[in-house]
Amino acid sequence: ELKPEREFSDDVDPATFEIKLTGPQGTFGHMLALWISMPVPKHIVKDDSVKWPGPMENVYNGPFMPSAYTDKSSIDLVPNPNWSGAAKPRVAKIVLKYIDDVAVANTAYRAGEIDISPANSVELDQIRADPTLSKELLTYDNPTTIGWHFQQSNPLLAKAEVRLAISQATDRQTLNDVVLKKANNPSTSWVPDSVSGVKKGTYDQYLAFNPTKAKENLTKAGYPNGQGFPELVLLQTDSATNKAVGEFFKSEFKKHLNIDIKLEFTDSRTRSARYNTSDFQLVLGGWHQDFFHPENWFIGLWETGGSLNKPKVSNKAIDDAMAKAKVEQNSEAALKMWQGIEKTLLENAHFAPLYQRINNYLVKPHIQGVKENVGPNDSQMPAAWLPELWATTKK
Repeated sequence: ELKPEREFSDDVDPATFEIKLTGPQGTFGHMLALWISMPVPKHIVKDDSVKWPGPMENVYNGPFMPSAYTDKSSIDLVPNPNWSGAAKPRVAKIVLKYIDDVAVANTAYRAGEIDISPANSVELDQIRADPTLSKELLTYDNPTTIGWHFQQSNPLLAKAEVRLAISQATDRQTLNDVVLKKANNPSTSWVPDSVSGVKKGTYDQYLAFNPTKAKENLTKAGYPNGQGFPELVLLQTDSATNKAVGEFFKSEFKKHLNIDIKLEFTDSRTRSARYNTSDFQLVLGGWHQDFFHPENWFIGLWETGGSLNKPKVSNKAIDDAMAKAKVEQNSEAALKMWQGIEKTLLENAHFAPLYQRINNYLVKPHIQGVKENVGPNDSQMPAAWLPELWATTKK
């Protein structure tokens, strides 16, 4: 509960903001560093009835602030004179251009019109083979895990053996290398190892590609050689990549399990609405880290009745362990608890990870401070949390 009981009193001076919690919260310090705890400029936003100010009307306490803004085109950022950080901005201006199509952005990059751009995933092979662009390609881990979401209120997918069979019939390496052009890191971990402390490959024993185990589990579920297996529908957003991915899975499951799956493609809004109302059997989805702590990968997502638990996972062992872990004040003890919860989640195939995303960016050689300061939360662009360290040697 982030509501102060009073503005100040005899024991809290006017320069101190007091927060009273309703219970122990081991990650409360992390929460205070997030956007949910950023101060609201009360002289501009008096209450929630006021329209939020635009980029040029707002106030800023970061290293940069906007000096010019064109809707859907660009925003110019200049050093903020009120920035209190120790490291001062090293450039006079940063121009961010809004370009929806990554292919257009790559064309602008090649023409020297922009200095940093996401690499077009469908051209990664060509970029890696290019003698110039290959040296300018920056690849780093994105704290996002994608995999199989199983609707566990469905009688078929309520069977752990069916979920395990699907996971073990999925060739993650071929999916990544051939279909997705090596754009990700194949994985059977839910939480990135940099966050969980769990060694890569630990959960291969439960979930990794193994056609023999997959067939055994399908037989245990009551469908030997796929006989009598009910209709299973994979719901995806309509795109060329997703169609290729869907056809890959359809072929693999027929080959390894002798089962047919139906592919259903829809627009992103419909897919989102159906996922959020648990109206699906099988979807590809996952989670992107909000803050650097394993707790962020579980609360709301995997406990019974969790607000984001759309696959309707319900496991008492997970519920009981999470209730203890989220109030544990000792960080080492809490980490071990979250590791145990991940193990329970994955050995039961409540979720089956397929890969963890990689960010691929093109960065001009004259740009400094970007490649050197890539961090685990830089999902939108490299070194996005440290623009004060960016620099250029270009005159």
